[in-house]
Amino acid sequence: MTEYVTLPAMSQKTAFSDFRKNSGKTLDAVAEVFGVDRRTIIRWEKGMPPVPVKRLEEAEKITGIPRHKLRPDLADIFGPSKGAAA
Repeated sequence: MTEYVTLPAMSQKTAFSDFRKNSGKTLDAVAEVFGVDRRTIIRWEKGMPPVPVKRLEEAEKITGIPRHKLRPDLADIFGPSKGAAA
């Protein structure tokens, strides 16, 4: 059985939605870039489920959103964000 981690609603939704809105791309256009169904993009925007770990590098390159913002639940793995207070 697959277990999903639900992120705080604003963490991923804002970052991914902002990327899409700021780029002027539709759900279908973003889905095509990632090679997924538009429903997958909707789910990623809601963080349910979040962007899979195996897609984070690709998502970071495409969106410009740092991994720690795409998956704040995994921040311990990625380390502190650049410019974060020590």
